Amino acid sequence: MGRRQTMMEKYKQQMKAYRKKRMIQDNTPFLPPDGNVYVMNSLDATKKIKAEVLKTRTKQHREVIDSLKCPVCGNPMEWESHWEGFICVKHGKKAIYELVEGD
Repeated sequence: MGRRQTMMEKYKQQMKAYRKKRMIQDNTPFLPPDGNVYVMNSLDATKKIKAEVLKTRTKQHREVIDSLKCPVCGNPMEWESHWEGFICVKHGKKAIYELVEGD
């Protein structure tokens, strides 16, 4: 059995958990309300390309994009949260496509 915690120790523990939860950034790729998704190649950031959504799922009453069709080769791309973008490795170099706002 452990010892009892004082009120101050309980408070500090709760505040630490609250700050940790608040600091987490959510980079989930939500589907825009109009349904048009635009991506930008991170290596060539001159223009934005309209992408086709292949698969979505619902999370907290919003649509989340699971996979997009690659604008170059047409293969499905999966979301990589580390890079905060969709990655395609089917055509030579690794291509990272970031989501951008539409017009």
